[in-house]
Amino acid sequence: MQQLDEKASPAAAVTGSRGRNTVSRTRSIAFRTLAWVTAVGVTLLFVIALMEVVFMWLPDSVVVSVFDDVTTADLVHRGHFNSIGLVAWALVLALVVQLRKPAERTASMLLAVAIVLAGAGVYGLSGSLTDWLLEELTLLVPVLLLAWLHPRAGDLLRRPSLDRNMAGLVAVAAIPWAVFAVTQLQLQWRDMAGDTHAEMEHWATAALMAVMVVMAGLIGSTDRAGWRLPAWIAVLASIDYGLHSLAFPDAASSAPPLWAAAAIFWGCAYAVAILQRSRPLLGGADGDGLSPVPGTSERPTT
Repeated sequence: MQQLDEKASPAAAVTGSRGRNTVSRTRSIAFRTLAWVTAVGVTLLFVIALMEVVFMWLPDSVVVSVFDDVTTADLVHRGHFNSIGLVAWALVLALVVQLRKPAERTASMLLAVAIVLAGAGVYGLSGSLTDWLLEELTLLVPVLLLAWLHPRAGDLLRRPSLDRNMAGLVAVAAIPWAVFAVTQLQLQWRDMAGDTHAEMEHWATAALMAVMVVMAGLIGSTDRAGWRLPAWIAVLASIDYGLHSLAFPDAASSAPPLWAAAAIFWGCAYAVAILQRSRPLLGGADGDGLSPVPGTSERPTT
């Protein structure tokens, strides 16, 4: 009887291994399929918003000539269109990079999850989800499912190590960005009745842009694979917002000159921190600034 059990054990192990391989293969196919569908779908959904980041820098006459349904009066929304575009670019890039080597892009996957969850929260707090409910679910459901199917889904939930310099800069920026987000939500609540910005939830979107910058910076400061993309998104979004505020100070949600300059300065400082962290990694030396993995003396891999 013991001999029969010993003979059966290897066969059972092989069967179990085949079963696990089948599940893993099925999961991988499901992830790749959903990744393509989601990336393409979100890109098409936000194709206008992606272009707005460029067009909102152009003179009024050029914008009006390009978009038939836009008038000069509509460009009071210029700052909000730019904010929408920044959020759209962050989400689209975070999803598109999952199409190739997703196991090396966990930071971007986490950023996509953070953006859709923050979007649902911000628009929920704005108090007017009725017109946006379908769109929010269209984003939320596939992105969360994609994260669940991700080849390194477990890494999305683990406690990360942080680069001290980058995390410190994020902590400094989080306070003014939080104040900005709360202020924008207050404008959304106050002007809900008749203001066109509120009707289109533009104030809420400006708040979401602020939250996105902080989340991208925080995720970029971690040791998760592919941390550079979220980090550079935080840099470019902060600098873009600051420069756009200086160029169009009368646009809704533009920052005063001092705060606009601060956003630009922070983006530049964070970019320097990225380069400092990347240099030893490229050269194969120590000094990456990452805190050791809790409970060990080893530095996390990036």
